[in-house]
Amino acid sequence: MAKRFSFLVVVVVFILVAGNLVIFPGFSQVKAVGKQGGEAQDVRSRVLVLQREVQLLNLINALELDEKQTSFILEKAREAKKLRENMLNSSTENFEHTINILERLKSVLIAGGNIPPKLRKEWSLVHRSNDELRREYEERVTTIAKSVESILEEHQLYVLENYVPCVIPPRGELAGQAQNPTHEEKLLARVRSLPDKKFEALKDRIAERTIEHLEKHLPRDLTVSDVEKEKQRIISVFVEARNMSDVEFELGKDKLVEKLLPGDLSPYSVDITTKIERFLLDPHIIPLLEEKLQQPSEST
Repeated sequence: MAKRFSFLVVVVVFILVAGNLVIFPGFSQVKAVGKQGGEAQDVRSRVLVLQREVQLLNLINALELDEKQTSFILEKAREAKKLRENMLNSSTENFEHTINILERLKSVLIAGGNIPPKLRKEWSLVHRSNDELRREYEERVTTIAKSVESILEEHQLYVLENYVPCVIPPRGELAGQAQNPTHEEKLLARVRSLPDKKFEALKDRIAERTIEHLEKHLPRDLTVSDVEKEKQRIISVFVEARNMSDVEFELGKDKLVEKLLPGDLSPYSVDITTKIERFLLDPHIIPLLEEKLQQPSEST
């Protein structure tokens, strides 16, 4: 029962986030300020917006977009923003119905009761409707993102693939590409440091957590189909790493990281379309690109 309710909460969180935080950035913060009247919340909201703008400017500058590319991305960012707004406007009634059902579900579960068949049916219908809205939005915004991908050069795609949001990029880097050890490298180093008995006791759980971590970065339509098979494959990489000497590990850790990722998706922790959606189609990028286009050309 608790697992099912957690699933319901995840769905409505997506809807509310998509509706409030993504479609109208700053909406939830502004709403909170209106209710609380707190200047501290208003300041925090402004800090978050400025931080996001600086992160996006780091990426924009590192991409070295020409005027034509900048104009195209600006047009597509506006298109994506309009799509989000239209989705929210056309879905308000559905969102309100979802909240109503979840509030009733919450009351039933707090009382320790069983979910009535009628309420189950109501949830099934509204969930299906929400799912259709989500799929429609994702398909349309992915199409926009792919059009942006098509106008970027190979070196720009490389920058985007390695982009790590930051306010101050690492020394010598423009966009915040991390030169520190990757999550996978650190994981392998930790696995190597475990005593034999502890490794045997924990290896299954560590492999499961590794799959969970990697799945978060998969494209939306991809998942690990055979979890048990994948778990054993990952454990075999752990064993290989543990059998290496320190020198062998330092020289071979890059190949081990590649082995840790499924071969047909490697490196599947990077989904360029999703990155374009998250960053180049972020509504906060619109005024930044507009201002960039107003800047005098460096050649003049």
